[in-house]
Amino acid sequence: MSRPKKKPKADTGKLIRKAHKYLAEPTELQEYRMENWIGALCRLGNESIGERKDSYRNTGKGLTYPDQQKALPGKRKKDPALCRVQSQVAQDCLHRVDRAFQKFFADVKAKKSGKKVHIGYPRFKRLEQYKSFTYPQVWMTVKDNKSGIMKRLARVKFRPVPASKAGGKGKFASLSLPGIGDIKIRLHRPIPWDNAKTVTVKRCPSGKWHLSITVEMLLDPKLSDKGKKSGVDLGLTKQVALSDNSYVQYPKFLKQAEDQLKQQQRSLCKKEKGSVNYTDHQIVLAKTHEHIANQRQDFLHKLSLLLVITYAYIACEKLPIPGMVKNPTLAKAILDSGWGTLIRFVTYKSVMLRGNRTVTVNPAYTTQDCSRCGYRVPKTLSDRVHKCPQCGLVLCKHTNAARNIEQRAFGEVSAYAESSPQTVGLVQPELVPVVRAEGTNACGDKGLCRTSLTR
Repeated sequence: MSRPKKKPKADTGKLIRKAHKYLAEPTELQEYRMENWIGALCRLGNESIGERKDSYRNTGKGLTYPDQQKALPGKRKKDPALCRVQSQVAQDCLHRVDRAFQKFFADVKAKKSGKKVHIGYPRFKRLEQYKSFTYPQVWMTVKDNKSGIMKRLARVKFRPVPASKAGGKGKFASLSLPGIGDIKIRLHRPIPWDNAKTVTVKRCPSGKWHLSITVEMLLDPKLSDKGKKSGVDLGLTKQVALSDNSYVQYPKFLKQAEDQLKQQQRSLCKKEKGSVNYTDHQIVLAKTHEHIANQRQDFLHKLSLLLVITYAYIACEKLPIPGMVKNPTLAKAILDSGWGTLIRFVTYKSVMLRGNRTVTVNPAYTTQDCSRCGYRVPKTLSDRVHKCPQCGLVLCKHTNAARNIEQRAFGEVSAYAESSPQTVGLVQPELVPVVRAEGTNACGDKGLCRTSLTR
């Protein structure tokens, strides 16, 4: 198989940042402190947005981050709750507001230059919408007064908890956060703590707390960039269709849990808003949604890793997902399939493991154009098979679209054997050969597509 002429290459040897997310188990006192911090930071962020808005309205000039940072000590003296928040955490709240305004100004500038950009002015947030705070500095450098040597000290301290049994592995660690104390976390994978940069504490609607530790690392791809290339067509029935007749069927996690969600939502509607029962049922409903999101994310992580390991060069469509979900008939199915998340996972894993960047192409007419001769065959959403009257090609329309995507991205399509269909399992994604079923198959035609593998 020939390699692409213009292969999108990432910058190897470049410093990147990777986030490690861990489940935290705070005490009731620590949880109370963190809730108070989030409330104080939410008020601080809303006040900062209001100050910038009023300043521009009155004087014609907006405030900058240094201006608001200088006024922060005075606010901390007036607000007892904000005074208890660690100083750098409060400064990071102002940084978030500043980044939101910088993005707003950049979008306005891009809009004036003719680009299609959605402009959104920074909004005030309710307490339920403000979910996290960040320690922007993990390590600090201090000078020893006696020796004059610069020493590296940890502001946020990390300490693995030893195993309780002899010969066992410690699965927990303790993270000492300034102002909060030692928080116990589940150490499901090791942390290169010497390269840690930031620590973010996040509150989930289900009541769980997570700690996200950002680590700086060197981009060092482990896999070779020599390998197969493939186009990826995203769909609803077949979430991923590839150029070599492989495809993945989406498990539809949301549809499986719809009956349970309806029952919980009906029960929630019968409770009085603001009561204890209403709050308890809100948490139950949030846990169900969190379970569905975790199932979807786990599936997409496994699928994206499989794609990156199997194919060195991957091309996909640049889909206008925000515009597609305006269709009320398909909006739920599109959002449940997680197209944007899958593209994001494949993109960053391809850079980290292969050192290659994924290619996005214009999705116009990828389903209608014939991948062999280029003849345009109009189709509707109900049509499952591509039948070209020009060259006689009969193929599943998703596979035909994947080959068109590959051709637009790399300039050529590899010769694939039509008699070797493959699919991907639902539980453990693995490319396995599947024997053709007799009679009509999934595409609605005899002997054209492969049967799905269920376990």
